[in-house]
Amino acid sequence: MSILSDLSPGLFPRDPGTFECQTARAPDYYGLGNRLGIYFAWGNAYIANTMLASEIAGASDTNNIFLLVILIAMIKCSSAGMLTHIDGLILMHLSGGFLFGTLSMWGYRTRQYFDNGPQGIRFFGGFGTHSRLIVSCMISSYGLWYWMYGVVGGLVHMGSPEETGDLEVDPPNPPECETLYTFMFAKVRADGGIRIFYIIMCIGCIIYYGTMLLISSIAGWARATRMLSLFKQKRWAESSRLKFATGFKYRELEVLFRWLRWLNLAFLIYSMLLVEFTLNFNHVNAVLGGPHNNELHLPAQLLPLLIGSFGFVRTCYLLFESWRSPEDIDPSLSAPPTPVAARTMHTRDVLLLFSPAMARRPTTFHDPDEIDKTAKQRGWPVRYLVAWLPWLSLLGFFQERPALEDRKRHSKGSENSERVDSKTSAEYRTRRSVSRGV
Repeated sequence: MSILSDLSPGLFPRDPGTFECQTARAPDYYGLGNRLGIYFAWGNAYIANTMLASEIAGASDTNNIFLLVILIAMIKCSSAGMLTHIDGLILMHLSGGFLFGTLSMWGYRTRQYFDNGPQGIRFFGGFGTHSRLIVSCMISSYGLWYWMYGVVGGLVHMGSPEETGDLEVDPPNPPECETLYTFMFAKVRADGGIRIFYIIMCIGCIIYYGTMLLISSIAGWARATRMLSLFKQKRWAESSRLKFATGFKYRELEVLFRWLRWLNLAFLIYSMLLVEFTLNFNHVNAVLGGPHNNELHLPAQLLPLLIGSFGFVRTCYLLFESWRSPEDIDPSLSAPPTPVAARTMHTRDVLLLFSPAMARRPTTFHDPDEIDKTAKQRGWPVRYLVAWLPWLSLLGFFQERPALEDRKRHSKGSENSERVDSKTSAEYRTRRSVSRGV
């Protein structure tokens, strides 16, 4: 441990002889149990997104609930004066892991499109997509406030005279705790130049998610219109679920998934290191764990730990079962049941009796140029716009055939008709001349 501490002094607890900093509610916000539960939830979502499509919905909901809890804690405690600048910093770093590592609005970082092609969008666009969108937009808005005002005086600093009342700790924090540090591949001040970077990132996220949130109103209008139409026609049995389309081709979806698979893993590892280094840089040693100060037996830390760890273990078990005996895994409600394979044992299949995982699994091949039929005749600017904002695929201009294509078809049809007419008239003149000769 001493060798590792020398190599990475920011990752392990510091010498007990140095000063320590603490906040009144650090164990409730980001205690060891809370952080481990979140890390397990990240791992659960990553495995589901990249290897086990049947668990994507459950993992996404779990991560969204964790993120919603963090959002409520930051907003409520900031308004009540119960959040310090170090508390907000750690919670913002944890939020970033969810936004850029696990959550996906339309599932482009999941394997649904890799397995199903452009038709994989049918798994998204419902309540889960819009709830994740709202939470992500609110987190980005709070992040902008935090990096513009909270980190420079909007929140109470550790070791400052304002650390009284609900924020008072025993023993009091020394004045050295007032300076806030974070990690960006080095130890940097949180109120320094890195603050500008995070402000730009938050503004970009607000524009990105805010635009999606505004455009998503199209889905609400289309759903209400369809429900009203079905009600007037007394077609009670028909579903009002909307059918979205993506503008990406299968080749583009495949490349996107392969790249995001590794980028997401790298960012999740970086987010874990970011949180742990930040805690060590600011000497918040009381939440780093240990035999006497982990408080894992308390519900505030035990509950997130069990939720995250049980979900992670369950997903890993289902992944193992899907590799070993895929026919024994019950499909999700949205997937059609898979017929059980024949159990006839041939001579060449004797080894499968001892290792079912050696069996070949059915593979679906997709055309690299496969694309939704409504986007087939669209130019790449429109296709990519609809890929970012699939709600636009519900509009009439996207559902209709492009005018340019209509003109091409019309001109081509006119040319063919002119050729037929000229050929017919020529044949008529020939027959007439022959009849006159006779």
